[in-house]
Amino acid sequence: MPESSELVIERMVHGGQGLARLTDGRIALVAGVIPGERVAAELTQRKGVLFGDLKRVVEPSRDRLPTPRHPGLDYGHIRYDRQLELKREVVEDALGRALRRTVGSPAVRAAPTRLAYRAAVQPAVAGEGLGYRRPGSSDVVLLEDDPTALPSVNAAWRALIETGAPRQPGLREVAIRGNDAARDDVSADDGLPSTGEALVALIGTGSAAQYLDLAHRLVGAGVAGVAFAPYDPRGRFRGGAERLTGRRWLLQAYGDLRLTIGATSFAQPNPSAAAVLYGEVAEWAGTGAHAVELFAGGGAIALHLAPRFEAVTALEVDRSAVDRGRRDAERLGVRTVTFTRADARDVVIPADADLIVVDPPRAGLAASLRDELASALRTPGRGGSASKRLIYVSCDVASWARDVADLEAKGLELIRFEPFDFYPHTHHIEVLSLLAPRRSAEG
Repeated sequence: MPESSELVIERMVHGGQGLARLTDGRIALVAGVIPGERVAAELTQRKGVLFGDLKRVVEPSRDRLPTPRHPGLDYGHIRYDRQLELKREVVEDALGRALRRTVGSPAVRAAPTRLAYRAAVQPAVAGEGLGYRRPGSSDVVLLEDDPTALPSVNAAWRALIETGAPRQPGLREVAIRGNDAARDDVSADDGLPSTGEALVALIGTGSAAQYLDLAHRLVGAGVAGVAFAPYDPRGRFRGGAERLTGRRWLLQAYGDLRLTIGATSFAQPNPSAAAVLYGEVAEWAGTGAHAVELFAGGGAIALHLAPRFEAVTALEVDRSAVDRGRRDAERLGVRTVTFTRADARDVVIPADADLIVVDPPRAGLAASLRDELASALRTPGRGGSASKRLIYVSCDVASWARDVADLEAKGLELIRFEPFDFYPHTHHIEVLSLLAPRRSAEG
């Protein structure tokens, strides 16, 4: 049976919850809180962990704001400067625990914009509207739009509602990908849409033909292009996607680099923040003969490295991303980047690689890959082992800290790192880090 308790929140933990200690020493995790607050919560144990359902804030923090309706904004009730400080503390705690020593974290790099930053969203369909599921629940909170999304994305969101898309039989979710009229201007010579447009993928059961009429209505309402993707509860776009009507691609800007993007393409949802990080990757990378990127996706990082290296090898398992990267490299006239389809779990790092870049999914690096990376970096290259380096970009602090600790145990050293805020008003943190062979481990 649930028990009621009054708690004082000590700190935030990875995942966006606040940690509190009961008088008997037990630890409880509560969402929607701020460190220092006294709250009333109903406690339930699930899978050996005590979770608190927030009922009332007894003593609110001065940093508290009204709770947003958007269920994904788990930091949305916190002033932005405090969000950044809490994220810094989470990074510091995760890395310190993994390394088993006290570490300090640099300040979190603030996002270029705090709202209207997302170029990609994937709301669920419920009733006659669109919205997002509550964490850990199938309940959908309906929204008229998403305050964190670009104007082009929200325009497509409203077009979906106005054309009656939620009433389409079999439609479960929609994926929307838009670009920014202020940043994504391109010349007519590119043959691609220029500014402030969006693509939609209809995700549902049945056949693509069932959605064709809806697709035409959406294009008539201003959507640039529409695709269909079969719904699969196991994960996103396992069955691929089929264009129904309109354009297949948009151009999206990452700083000065403009790359093609589709409705179902995996790419950083916050292009303006990603551009800042990619610029830092290039600076930290320095120059060299050969750079290798694993988990390369469509090659945004690889193409940023192209001016600094004689050759860049971009390895990616997804065939569509590899094809997209090759097309972009050809369109941009980049001849030094080679896109190769390969599974990072099975890859053998070329011995002549001066730089290795990894940007894995949330699960981080497999143990076998960590072994391969450590071995490759310790193997002398043309400039000696001291010249070899690893740049690790992570979207999950916990797996990154675990991997860094293991790589250090295998003879590498964390030289520097910096957290970035890609997703204001959420607990998510992006981390850029640089590792190299420890001098005592060389040879």
